[in-house]
Amino acid sequence: MTMGFLAEIVQATRVSIASSEYFPAPRQSLEHRAPPSFKGAIEREAATGALVVEFKRVSPGSDEPDLPSRSAAEFVRVTRPGGVAAYSCVATQPRFRGSPQDVADLAAETPLPILFKDFVVDPRQLDAAARSGASAVLLIARLESAGLLSSSLAELADGAHERGLEVLLELHDKSELRQIANVAADMYGVNVRDLDTLRMEPAKADATIRAAAHLRPLLGLSGVTGPGEALRFWNGGVDGILVGSAVARADDPARFLRSLVRPTPRVAP
Repeated sequence: MTMGFLAEIVQATRVSIASSEYFPAPRQSLEHRAPPSFKGAIEREAATGALVVEFKRVSPGSDEPDLPSRSAAEFVRVTRPGGVAAYSCVATQPRFRGSPQDVADLAAETPLPILFKDFVVDPRQLDAAARSGASAVLLIARLESAGLLSSSLAELADGAHERGLEVLLELHDKSELRQIANVAADMYGVNVRDLDTLRMEPAKADATIRAAAHLRPLLGLSGVTGPGEALRFWNGGVDGILVGSAVARADDPARFLRSLVRPTPRVAP
């Protein structure tokens, strides 16, 4: 039986995090800095729509996976004028060529909160997230329902909080709402992409967003290639959206981000 992408990436991630080179090098500039609240940044921008911008090197689900190469400093310079509320950084080494060091490098370049985005299956990843200067860590409900976790989602969330990290809990299917009732998450996100097949499933995401409308702050994750996809999320009632590959490929990233903002409601005459 062919292994799905999720099982394959988790298997490779377990090997990656066992390496002695996994943890980021300490950054003096981060040693005495308390990470800002990711949740607070989303809540402050929710009325107008918070933009979470992702620093990544590869997009495995794309026809052209390799993304334009930019340093963390250059990435912040070209995106920050677009109205960024917070950043996300892919820390996954297998297939994505990311690392906790990327998170640390990004944190050294911006005062904005950063999401440590990885397929978190082990407390060592929480240690790496805290050491890198991240404000929050992504946990994925699908990992538990697929039987790929050795610690429960609830235990990982508690471990994140013990390390001073906030938790963004990712959903894909509305059926996952039942399993997260005991998970102490700070924020929630709905991923348009099916992590087994890497296919985009916007209709399923729409249904999940409607079912999760009581969970706040709520973010739309993945699949934003332009204003149309952003508008679909905004019309669904999310507080913010995460955009990655499209902003990396944009000739003018700040201008591209400004095109994604939530439309201003019309005022009746």
